[in-house]
Amino acid sequence: MNKQLTYAAGYVLLGGALLLGVVLTWNARTTIDQRVTEQEEAAKPAEIEVTLIVPSSCERCIDGNILVKEIEKQNVRLLSSQTVLSDSEEGSALIETYGITRVPAIVIQGEYDKGIVKETLEALGGTQQDDALVIELLLPVYLDLTNNEMVGLVDVTYITDSSCSDCYDPTQHKAILENNFGLTVQSERTVDTQSTEGRALVEQYALKQAPTVLLSSQALAYQRLVKAWQEVGTQEEDGTFVFRKNAALGPVIYKNLETGETIRPETSEE
Repeated sequence: MNKQLTYAAGYVLLGGALLLGVVLTWNARTTIDQRVTEQEEAAKPAEIEVTLIVPSSCERCIDGNILVKEIEKQNVRLLSSQTVLSDSEEGSALIETYGITRVPAIVIQGEYDKGIVKETLEALGGTQQDDALVIELLLPVYLDLTNNEMVGLVDVTYITDSSCSDCYDPTQHKAILENNFGLTVQSERTVDTQSTEGRALVEQYALKQAPTVLLSSQALAYQRLVKAWQEVGTQEEDGTFVFRKNAALGPVIYKNLETGETIRPETSEE
């Protein structure tokens, strides 16, 4: 009888162990299958819908399609892609719904929060607004919807001195500003320090050297330029950016307006 009980207990324990093994194996397989399914799902392109909102009249605004093309390069599948005007019925509705403050802007709906796609879209400036991800393009030129003003169109004034015939040409600033900082020039003019207007500008901004260049307050929209300008110039109370360090251009010839002396760096004569 004792042997029978012992055998019975052994069978029960063995059965339990086998059952536990089956359960553990089943759980492991289920977990593996689940992870494989999740990985396969994560690898699938995120299905999204893209709507680009653009100003109705802004030929010089930044092209929002550049960013749309960048989005298309990601692991996404575009179910739809459309462009609407900011003052159209659909555009106005999107702007109000998502609290958009500037255009061009992009509204992304669908699986925008899927894995690495979400990280990429957020890195492009996207923020989640209700059921969509909204990207407001930060680079000028754009339309500020708060005051209906174009931001980033800069007026440039070149200051020359006719008494210095071999002084450097201040228009060379334009290429630097456009190529290095993406500045969009709206208008440009040249003023001689020997003229009435020129003397007034010299006094107004306490100019100490010429040639130089003045930028309108719209230059404030270019963050990289604002940071770099701290090393070569000033921003005045009226918002004007004044270039003050001709030496930063290299061995150029310029005039000291305080002493009347023409500065000729040695290397400029070689």
